[in-house]
Amino acid sequence: MLPCCYKSAPESPRGLQVGRSTEQSKHNQLKELYSAGNLTVLATDPLLHQDPVQLDFHFRLTSQTSAHWHGLLCDHQLFLDIPYRALDQGNRESLTATLEFVEEKTNVDSVFVNFQNDRNDRGALLRAFSYMGFEVVRPGHPALPPWDNVIFMVYPLERDVGHLPSEPP
Repeated sequence: MLPCCYKSAPESPRGLQVGRSTEQSKHNQLKELYSAGNLTVLATDPLLHQDPVQLDFHFRLTSQTSAHWHGLLCDHQLFLDIPYRALDQGNRESLTATLEFVEEKTNVDSVFVNFQNDRNDRGALLRAFSYMGFEVVRPGHPALPPWDNVIFMVYPLERDVGHLPSEPP
């Protein structure tokens, strides 16, 4: 049984989404949860909520450009879609800022990223994410949605036993 309800395919334009009707999603608009430096985090619900929460991470690169990571927080796990051109320097910086936020401000234990198996930059993605500390997850892992032709990688966050992350403002 999956910990979350997955409705969309990986790398969809809207990212990972919780299966909700259009009428319900109007009531769950993204609201600013956190903003510091170049990172702004938007969420559908407070992080203390027990249901899956959509999180969008926006990282300002210049006054006119930004990098975006779309994710779903569910059962102490964050699932992130890998954006197009993920290996660009700006996206690397934005991922680092996103991982720092997740480690410092949430109770997430693992961050999962996914990408299509047939992407042209598959080898480069595997190398780059492995270098950052991500590990390939075997297909059929109980935490993953049953998507075909998708590679998942996980970044386990090491937590101290007594560590409680600070609450987002």
